[in-house]
Amino acid sequence: QGLPPSEGVRLRCGPSVRVVVRPSGTEPKLKAYVEVVAAPSGPEGLAASRTQSRALLEAVASDVDQCCGGPAGQL
Repeated sequence: QGLPPSEGVRLRCGPSVRVVVRPSGTEPKLKAYVEVVAAPSGPEGLAASRTQSRALLEAVASDVDQCCGGPAGQL
């Protein structure tokens, strides 16, 4: 995507969740990036999609936190 390659692991957790875990380039720690993608549907779809995506994002971030053994970063 235009960025240089870096060491890390990319996990796809279903069609709408992606987690990238990589070592920090400047500190002795792991960094985890969690992405949730959802398309809104219907007239009130955007608000509902945001609410559902936020809940899923928080659940996945909590799971990553437990796997990596450290506090989850800010969402």
